[in-house]
Amino acid sequence: ILILGTVGAFFGAELLAVKLACYIMGCIVFLVMVWFNRKQIIEYSNGQEGFTQGDSEFRKATILLIVTWAPFPLWYFFSPEGLSIITNTLIVQLGWAFLNIVAKFAFIFYMQRVKDMYCNRLKTKRELQPAKTGGGGMASHGSMSPPVGDLD
Repeated sequence: ILILGTVGAFFGAELLAVKLACYIMGCIVFLVMVWFNRKQIIEYSNGQEGFTQGDSEFRKATILLIVTWAPFPLWYFFSPEGLSIITNTLIVQLGWAFLNIVAKFAFIFYMQRVKDMYCNRLKTKRELQPAKTGGGGMASHGSMSPPVGDLD
């Protein structure tokens, strides 16, 4: 997608057809990526989830990725690299910065939330599982919680 955008920006400067052809091919590549993401959701869930249904963290992360990446081709289309509908350099640069911050930080914060939920589930599971001891109440490694390998 980046290569097509670069080719369209450099070689399509005078030829609108080249610029539009590169843009359309980039959009097709993006749609292929979305199709593979949809396929991954179905495979990951053994057919239980799809693009529009399901509640797994994997599906939510995939949807978040697609939703936050979708505005990039639109902004490119309106920017000077595309059809030059928005020509103010400050607005264009702020737009790119905003899109990048939203896309990257949304994904980072979501992954942190998933990690925190996993750690909380692991902690709860450790607290609920009785310690494997030889009789003194303490596990052999000196704590009340079993080591990670003893969870399953």
